[in-house]
Amino acid sequence: MTEPAVSNGSQLPRLAPGAAFVPMERLGGAPHVVVDGPRLPGTVLALSHWPDSGTPDVLADDTSALIADRYLRAEAAGPTVHALTNNHYDEDGLFALWLLLERPPRGSPARDLAIAAAEAGDFATWTDPRAAQAAIAAMAMAERATTPFPEVGRALARAGGRDPAGELYLAILPRVGRLLDDPGRFRRLWEPRWARVEADMALLDAGGARIDEHPDADLAIVRAPRPLDELAVHPRTRRMRIMTVTPDGVAVVRHRYETWVRYVSRPLAPRVDLGPLLPRLQALESRPGAWRFDGVAPIRPRLYLADPHGRPMPTGIAPERIAEELAAFAPAPAPAP
Repeated sequence: MTEPAVSNGSQLPRLAPGAAFVPMERLGGAPHVVVDGPRLPGTVLALSHWPDSGTPDVLADDTSALIADRYLRAEAAGPTVHALTNNHYDEDGLFALWLLLERPPRGSPARDLAIAAAEAGDFATWTDPRAAQAAIAAMAMAERATTPFPEVGRALARAGGRDPAGELYLAILPRVGRLLDDPGRFRRLWEPRWARVEADMALLDAGGARIDEHPDADLAIVRAPRPLDELAVHPRTRRMRIMTVTPDGVAVVRHRYETWVRYVSRPLAPRVDLGPLLPRLQALESRPGAWRFDGVAPIRPRLYLADPHGRPMPTGIAPERIAEELAAFAPAPAPAP
């Protein structure tokens, strides 16, 4: 079931002033707004960049946090809804929920940083280091080894095989305002990864690693002595396929997350099933191993030569040749006139 078409904000369900986050397993089918996820029983409005979520076109944007921002500006006046939910924990979901619950003034530093941190978390693109740092901290808050919050540790310990996303949100949402007011307050959560990001950026700046663009294949080839953090790479290229090549000859092509969601700020090439390309690559391959593609469904699918255990292994095909084969099989779309 899809939502009815909405042409203006007055038709949108209105979040009650005291609306609260409710874990999806506690909803029991009650009316709710789903944020950064798929529709569920009882969903009356989706504020999500997930494909086929049913988010109204009037609100569509690249991240769910941006969609939440559009919703807040739309001044919804439809039927009142008291609950918000989400089916997984991540940065975009966290900051989108916080925006809807706290409703900071438009243009306020916290609101702008929440939007930027959601983008850094989902797409690894950023201009303000604080956005990347807030995104890193948001995920570290939900990890057993790094969380400073005992209730998060308890939720993770008793989770077993289930996803404790609802409990994580209940514990972490009240802390988001402090994070956005001063990411430095949570330095110990983001500093270890941020140090690696800075080292990777320095390596690129010094020429110890480089990014070569192949626009005809919508591909960036990243040559580096080690795999680089996406937060160091993605801000430097708009290509939606990233090939990481290390000195041992391992070459892994990965689709970026932007190609999985409903991305609207600029046209992107649709994902193409690269499975039919595998025989061609296998015929060119001079080393043992089997070429694999994860399929188009995973969030960040990979194309690579696999060893018997399914792990990436060195290939005998030059990166430029792989780029040529990609360009011939799944070329980038021609730019709009």
